[in-house]
Amino acid sequence: MKAVILAGGRGSRLSNLTKERNKSMLRLFEKPLIEYNLEHAFEAEVSEIIIVVGYRKEEIIRYYGHEFKGIKISYVIQKEQRGLVNAIECSKEKIGNSDFILMLADEILVNPNIKGMIKKFKKEELFAICGITFENDKSSIGKTYSAMYNEKGRVFRLIEKPRFPINKLKGTGHCILRNEILNYIERTPINANRGEKELVDLIQVSIDEGKRVYVYVVTKSYVNINTEDDYNLAKEMLRKSNPKVLIVHTQMKYFGGAELLIVELANWLTKKGIKNDILALSKSKEVEDLLINTEIIIPKHDINLEPPGFKNTKEILKFIKIYRKEIKKLKNNYDVINFHNFPVTWTLFPRKKPCVWMLNEPPNLWSRPDAGILLKTLNKLRNALDKKIIRNSVDIICVADEFNKERCIERYGKTPRVVYYGVNYDFFSGGNERRALKKFNLTNKFIIVQSGMITEQKNQLESVKAIEKVKNSIPDLLLVIAGKEADEEYIKKIKNYINKNKLEKYILFTGNLGREDLRDLYKASDVGLFPIGKQGGWLAPFELLCSGNPIIVSEELGAASIVKKFNLGIVTNNYSEELLNIYKNKEEFSKQAKAASLFVKKNLGWNVFADNMINAYKDAWKK
Repeated sequence: MKAVILAGGRGSRLSNLTKERNKSMLRLFEKPLIEYNLEHAFEAEVSEIIIVVGYRKEEIIRYYGHEFKGIKISYVIQKEQRGLVNAIECSKEKIGNSDFILMLADEILVNPNIKGMIKKFKKEELFAICGITFENDKSSIGKTYSAMYNEKGRVFRLIEKPRFPINKLKGTGHCILRNEILNYIERTPINANRGEKELVDLIQVSIDEGKRVYVYVVTKSYVNINTEDDYNLAKEMLRKSNPKVLIVHTQMKYFGGAELLIVELANWLTKKGIKNDILALSKSKEVEDLLINTEIIIPKHDINLEPPGFKNTKEILKFIKIYRKEIKKLKNNYDVINFHNFPVTWTLFPRKKPCVWMLNEPPNLWSRPDAGILLKTLNKLRNALDKKIIRNSVDIICVADEFNKERCIERYGKTPRVVYYGVNYDFFSGGNERRALKKFNLTNKFIIVQSGMITEQKNQLESVKAIEKVKNSIPDLLLVIAGKEADEEYIKKIKNYINKNKLEKYILFTGNLGREDLRDLYKASDVGLFPIGKQGGWLAPFELLCSGNPIIVSEELGAASIVKKFNLGIVTNNYSEELLNIYKNKEEFSKQAKAASLFVKKNLGWNVFADNMINAYKDAWKK
């Protein structure tokens, strides 16, 4: 089956909204109207999408190209706007021998049951099936079409734009049609009022010959956008159809990778019409300024939570008690709770509420290798409790990569969804190399950058050791470590190693940098080095990759599977060898990195991440 999406309309009744764009490219919650229908085609698992274009056709072709989520897109040009049937006729060659699902690029169907309609069409071997909704406003029915049908849904009469509707049925442009419908185009009469062939008349010709045409309730909420009132109605319909989300995290004062993820997610939820707030222990002006319309709710507490995290078990238990009390007060104001890092996942149980966990990393509840019998026993009990809580209070778990997917299955016996984090390509690709060279005195250096909070988990000491091994082989070598000094003992350990091995001239600590300085540094780098352990550090390598410079990541890094799968960089634990390899073959690796940066641009946007999280929220809400 193929999809045929009609997108040639000008949208003159939308006045200034479509003055300089194709109607179907009008944005509704940061998404062009046509994309809502492209997503329906994706859900229908069609083999090809055919878009019929006309007015300002280049805008659509340039924006979507020739693929949508792995499905081929073909374009057909309708030279004159002569109605829907003419648009289908223009597509005959592209449709070929396939059955097809027809859609109008300017219609919005809220939570449509596309798969159910296809199932009925195939199972009952129908000639056509028309997606319909029920509408109380009879004047609204008069804007599309209605139908007379029997108790089983078989149609014996379709009525185009009825002046006096006889029932509450309102037709949509979502219709599934047998390929043979194309044979009826020539026999379809021209509508006397509009001077063109109508879709309703095309289908009616087949009905008159005894073909089995049925109606199917495909959605409860529908609007075909022709006026500004229609546009505003569609906005309101989508808002009401979306769940209200409470994002729950430990703190929002210190701006690390997890906090960046939450800010980007919250802002995209707002842009997409989803009300959201954040529950956290703290906030900063920086974070508040970045958020568009999200409130940070802070419960009363006396916990001073600073990186790298909680100081002891007593503080964790205190935190859980505070959050349990706060969530009890808040939970009825929201439809879905979205947990992030441990221990927030322990704060809902045993109360039930639709719940999604963005599992950035499984909580580290395992005993130390040298732990005694008592501690090992306590940790076994703690792990058993964690498993019970997650299995009984979390509906959907999302992870960012295959590595954490396997860990989730092993720990909890639940298969999570893989949802790649987003990367702000437009921002991180726009760094100013010359500004960084001047600010940090990097001219004529071979620059290796590692960014992120300086903690044992980020493993900066391993980068220093790699520099020690290659310092005599790479002239003018400089390792730039950019990040907040979060772990005093670990910082002391790194600096002692540097002093002991006389590496001072090869290492530069910049301290914590603003995002603008960081992207400039990425642009000036020759390579990004990330020997990160099994938890954390997912975003930084991809942000550096946006600059078009190569990256080296550890085999333990959660994102290593993505880097390896799509050939985005080097995955290794032999950092010194690969640094030399890049130095000797800089042009080759630069070419690979530029191709990898384009992959990030296309596949790892925050809007894509937000869409996948929204799908998870809606599925949890349905449960």
